Amino acid sequence: MKKLIPYLTTDHCKEAVSYYHAIFGGEIKNLQMSDGIPGFEQYPNKVLHAEIVISEQLTLYLNDIFQTPVTEGNSVILGLEFNSEEEITTIYTALAEEGTVEMELQEAFWGAIHAKVVDKFGFSWELNWEK
Repeated sequence: MKKLIPYLTTDHCKEAVSYYHAIFGGEIKNLQMSDGIPGFEQYPNKVLHAEIVISEQLTLYLNDIFQTPVTEGNSVILGLEFNSEEEITTIYTALAEEGTVEMELQEAFWGAIHAKVVDKFGFSWELNWEK
């Protein structure tokens, strides 16, 4: 195996791509829309697949919800390990701005700075920086 890539499904994918790109940076690649694709005529202006390549180690895949009902965000927690206190603070602040803080950014008993945030799309993020 090479790596695990989180694949986020939401009913507002274009907005989510912009949101996560603004927070994490990187490059938006391979944005495929449903328009003009046979079999997706009933889903105009939806994202079939998008990629945000943040670094060599981190890529996010995203797409819109199509037929299957989805309870967004509550079945997967995305864990991010950071390189610095500045980095974790920046990401925590951005995710919390329109999200819900479940655990404030704080010293954890295992010697790290840690937080848990549910972002505005309902996805849970565990943020950790080992000092």
